[in-house]
Amino acid sequence: MPAMHETKIHGSLSFPFTVYGAIHSEYLRGFPLHWHDEMEIIYVKSGAMNVTVQNNDFNLYDGDMIFVQPQVIHSINHKDNLNSEYYNILFRLSLLDSGKADACFQKYIEPVYSQKVMIPSCVKSNSKLHKKLLPFVSQLIELNAGQDDNSELIIKSCIFGIMHFICMNCSPANEEEQYSISLNSKLKKTLEYIRNNYSENITVEKAANLSNFSASHFSKMFRQLTGSSFTQYLKNYRLEMASDKLENKESKVSEIAFECGFNNLSYFTRAFCEKYHKTPSEFRKNKNTKRRIDDE
Repeated sequence: MPAMHETKIHGSLSFPFTVYGAIHSEYLRGFPLHWHDEMEIIYVKSGAMNVTVQNNDFNLYDGDMIFVQPQVIHSINHKDNLNSEYYNILFRLSLLDSGKADACFQKYIEPVYSQKVMIPSCVKSNSKLHKKLLPFVSQLIELNAGQDDNSELIIKSCIFGIMHFICMNCSPANEEEQYSISLNSKLKKTLEYIRNNYSENITVEKAANLSNFSASHFSKMFRQLTGSSFTQYLKNYRLEMASDKLENKESKVSEIAFECGFNNLSYFTRAFCEKYHKTPSEFRKNKNTKRRIDDE
């Protein structure tokens, strides 16, 4: 199910680190705008995908990497309906804190967590920084695949190596970036409101009131930060929720449409087809068929 503020523990409480492998195809949903407490590295093994970080949009191809600071809003999307295979590496920066007023943590890591400095978000496969980072990223993927119960020290050493080169390429958050961080904190309130009320009648005016903005100023801010109009984002989120319900619930299509804020079934079907290139019924049938094949 799509999430806004992701609260899932990645790894374990005592060792908050994990790696997920994923295949992004036209049949799988992306990850809409969300944020979490972990640092995230997205490594594209093959194919193409689109990632937004804060209000920056990146097209990624074979070997490219994205680095996402904790609490930063981001999303993962299809790129021209192309498939991609990629890895998500997630870890809490607290993993690098030895406690007792760790001078190294305070000097390098804490500013990354608090966004006092901005890290290089996109590291292209032909860059010098990529060459330095790739051995560490590759080893983290391999270690996780091996599921070695005694790999904590080498995992931490790899993360320290990554953070060393990332921090060497950080820059203090400038005035514009600080303003963007402030706006994103307001955006989070709006996204949480959508998450909790998407089935209801949500207007631009209602959403704007959450940030104490006028409707026109809010609309401009929302497009600037997300690359989408508020109404388009709300429609897309409702469709994401509808696709999840079609896959996991036995309710009628009409009932799911109404549950997700669509009061007109014809409009819902047209909008669903535009996004998924299938009617809601065809989408459900395809998912059920794939699930049966996977179970066999």
